[in-house]
Amino acid sequence: MTRMEGSVEINATPEKVGQYLWDVNNLPNYLPISEVKVLTRNKDAVRVRHKFTAAGRTIDLVCEQKILEKKRKMVYKVVEGMKLEGTWLFQPTEKGTRLTNVLEYKPPGWIFGFILDKLKIEKEMRRTHTESLEKLKKSLEWKRARSLKG
Repeated sequence: MTRMEGSVEINATPEKVGQYLWDVNNLPNYLPISEVKVLTRNKDAVRVRHKFTAAGRTIDLVCEQKILEKKRKMVYKVVEGMKLEGTWLFQPTEKGTRLTNVLEYKPPGWIFGFILDKLKIEKEMRRTHTESLEKLKKSLEWKRARSLKG
């Protein structure tokens, strides 16, 4: 499994950050995702189907997202399409929230998949991972600034 971890400080409360991440309709705002369709939803879990584009390929995925600790931790995993799991951690700070994302994935294929991962996929996934944290920060801080003005 390839593992990556990144954090960003966001000028918003952990509750606001968690609410934003919990709303799966926000996925295209910070990830290369399209055609989000909710399959099932309850108080602590949601299952969605969407298209994910990375390394020049678009694939259909079914993902589950769960709240483990309200205002503290959410997990997600792909259940159809590839092997990928992740965790969102929300830590309160003086300015708002330190949001950390830990992501692990396994490229498709055996030896060829491993080689392709080292040549292209991992680089693209790391870029997407970093960009998604920055996009989340901008979206949440823009939303907060807008609500303070209005």
